[in-house]
Amino acid sequence: MPGEEDQSEAGLTDVLTLAAFEVSSDRIERTAYEGNMDLLRSEYDVQPYSIIGREVITRSGATTVEDLLRQQLTMNTAFSSSAQSATGYGGSASSFSLRGLSAAETLVLINGRRVAGVGRSSSTEAGDQPDLNGIPLAAIERIEVLPASASAIYGSSAVGGVINVVLRREYSGHELNTRFEMTDDWHAPIETFNWTSSFQFEGGRTQLLISAQYQDTRALYGHQRDFQRKGRAQILENDPDAFYVPAGTRASPPWGALVNIRSRDGSPLFGPGSSHFTHIPKGYRGWQIDGLQPLIDNQGTYNLDLARGMASGFTADAEIMAASRSKSLSLNGSREMTEKLKVFFDGGYSHSEQNPYDSWYGAWTVRLFADSPNNPFGQDVQVTYPVRNVDRRSSSEVNTTIRGERVAVGFEYELPRRWRVVGNYSWSHSVNHHQYLTRYGSPTREDAIHDGVLDVLRDTSSFPTLIDEYAGMLHRITNAWSSDSTLRAAGGLGDWWYAGEIILANGIERRELRQFGIGGNSDDLHPPPVHRRQQVDSFYTEATVPLVASHQRRRWLHSAELQLAARHERFNVETAGSKYDTTVPTFGIRYLPVRELIFRTSYGRGFRAPTYAQLTEPTLSTSTSTVNDPKRGGEAVDIFTLRGGNTAITPETSRNLNIGLVWSPERIPGLRFSADWYRIEKRNNITTPGTQALLDEEDEYPGRVIRGPVDPSDPYYPVGPVIQINRAVMNMLKMETSGIDLGARYLWRGGSFGDVDIAANATLSDYYRTQTSITSGVLERRGIPSQSGPLNQRINGSLVWTRGPWSCGWATQYYSRYRITPTSTTSIRRQGGPLVASQIYHDVFVRYRVSTRGRHRAFEGLELTLGAKNVLDKAPPTDMSRGYYYSTFGDPRMRRLYANVKKTF
Repeated sequence: MPGEEDQSEAGLTDVLTLAAFEVSSDRIERTAYEGNMDLLRSEYDVQPYSIIGREVITRSGATTVEDLLRQQLTMNTAFSSSAQSATGYGGSASSFSLRGLSAAETLVLINGRRVAGVGRSSSTEAGDQPDLNGIPLAAIERIEVLPASASAIYGSSAVGGVINVVLRREYSGHELNTRFEMTDDWHAPIETFNWTSSFQFEGGRTQLLISAQYQDTRALYGHQRDFQRKGRAQILENDPDAFYVPAGTRASPPWGALVNIRSRDGSPLFGPGSSHFTHIPKGYRGWQIDGLQPLIDNQGTYNLDLARGMASGFTADAEIMAASRSKSLSLNGSREMTEKLKVFFDGGYSHSEQNPYDSWYGAWTVRLFADSPNNPFGQDVQVTYPVRNVDRRSSSEVNTTIRGERVAVGFEYELPRRWRVVGNYSWSHSVNHHQYLTRYGSPTREDAIHDGVLDVLRDTSSFPTLIDEYAGMLHRITNAWSSDSTLRAAGGLGDWWYAGEIILANGIERRELRQFGIGGNSDDLHPPPVHRRQQVDSFYTEATVPLVASHQRRRWLHSAELQLAARHERFNVETAGSKYDTTVPTFGIRYLPVRELIFRTSYGRGFRAPTYAQLTEPTLSTSTSTVNDPKRGGEAVDIFTLRGGNTAITPETSRNLNIGLVWSPERIPGLRFSADWYRIEKRNNITTPGTQALLDEEDEYPGRVIRGPVDPSDPYYPVGPVIQINRAVMNMLKMETSGIDLGARYLWRGGSFGDVDIAANATLSDYYRTQTSITSGVLERRGIPSQSGPLNQRINGSLVWTRGPWSCGWATQYYSRYRITPTSTTSIRRQGGPLVASQIYHDVFVRYRVSTRGRHRAFEGLELTLGAKNVLDKAPPTDMSRGYYYSTFGDPRMRRLYANVKKTF
């Protein structure tokens, strides 16, 4: 059937099959190959892999790996990209979530290897993902994605799935890529320059490939789009009380371009019958100079304009899409030492910097007490004030720098009977340095305002308001190191009942993880560093056992094979003094009743190891929490709680069942259709229970509620008063999700007309349920992306025509409508209902490969591509629960035009 001997005719021409030893004639090759520590995977596998090949990467128009996978993977449920999360701890680092599980439950590999993850907020953990945006797209051969629990094959964190980026090796020549992208209104340009070169020495025995890239991404600012204005207008229409909170109610005034003032308790500001709010007019120098009349004249109104050239929570200078700069280098090589022995090298370096404009620092709401010398109102008031940018230390107080290095060396040796041994040592390091200004010091900014030293009851958009002396620079630094020694062997065990050869792969591995972090908050800018260290030893085996072969010629039983895999991992978290181990299996069957049809089913177990922090001893809180004790008549009591880690917790676990089919009809060459149903159940979720929930369900949590002695005369005897509650993390709750993945591709070869490649993929979610407490049932979260729930439907489609040097194509992405979190009643009220509209975006491109000779030979190898993303200029729908009021499934840049020039030598 196509997909075995005839993969190229099945539409897999964009997947490069590297050198691997042959197996039986009608089975997919399964062996480790040079540089990649995983076996060769295929979309015709027992497991439901998705393969994004080199040609798809080239024509996608993507600028980063994150951009590519958000576009291509319908099972990727990440709600926003790193560029849409300016000022965040992760900077411009990529993040992926498969099947609605977290990024910590989606394993990311580079050439089949684990790489040190990018820590967030000084807390790098073993499951953190590496930054794939630091890898040039030009350096990638393909990306293998398995959206299923597969820890038996890949180890810890492979709960929601696995993403393996396989780098290019079998390339010959030199390639220069230059790309320029910007919006059609000349904003937010992206410039990318990439050079890829391969070199062969000693008659091809030694090979070297180098890929270097520089990318400069400029910001998209609030004034370049109308999301903020439209959002505020919608709030005024659907929920005017959000700004104009009725009298007699406590509230704060909204942000604007000028200072807004409101009485704290909603009482009249200027005596009986007057309004409880006002705003300061432009040029106002203060009540001591200009009196109160200008404020009286403005009573009953706020300034709700977009601020310009100043720090405000509602400013036109806010970065909707963050600016970033990145540079990266990828280097790999190999040498044939003998006919059977080959050594290889793989290295990479990346550096990215995101330096967004922090519109929030400086814009603040402060309580001005009645006894302040600068308070003319005789009562407590709330003041929301913007600050000029020139009054701040710099135009931006946020900087996130992410750096990564990785290196791997290894060998491959061919043994008799077509066995191959692969040895590998890899080392990687990542640094995340996040710094920003925060309120700090004594006196605080609030103290200075109360004492009249810092005057915010004047036009702060016109007069200096020096706030930096009341701030400190906060640094959060995370270093993570990972070293890995691996030895694997793969080969055949001989024929099995004349059905074919059993293929076996085994591996042993030792991984060491270290982390050094410096946190910090507004109370402590110089905290002590945190050191963490752990070792992981593992054994892995995977076998493919043929049950029936095609040459046995059995009716409705063309061929069948069984896949078995198992992994045992032992963890030693040295800094927590904790040791534990786990063993998980995977098995599956691939059955072909006829040559052109595959039925497949697989069952796998997944697990996620506890993090360093989750394995520490709990600590006592420094402040009390107020709870109501249901066993003592609901009496209120203030208690201290234990919180933090728990040395007794065990790994989170999951079970995954997949059932699917792949059809490639011989009568229609080039057609492939697949349908795969999945179900994932996750148990033993590591979570922190709520204080009141623990008390309400005390009998379900033995030993968590600690009570003191009680006198027999107490009316609630023998139930003593609560003196402490243990909120340390624990294994509890569950999650379950199910749905179906659909895929179709048709490659029609039209001769002189050209070739047409049509593809479509869809993920249709059936349910996504999570449990919130040990005694509650599961709650449906499907279609609520803010709670990790996948959309009801995600669909991608593409159409590409190629004839000679010309190619042109169209691609579309569809996102079904979704719901705002049901408990976000304010956002729902402002939205005018709980639903956010569906979205569909269209991209187009045209490419020409120059093929001239003779005196125009200098143009040989030149390739020109012009494209448009979101060609219909469709704006993302309004989502009042998101920053800047737009759905982050869409791109706020809207229509973008790009040009790419590639020259091969």
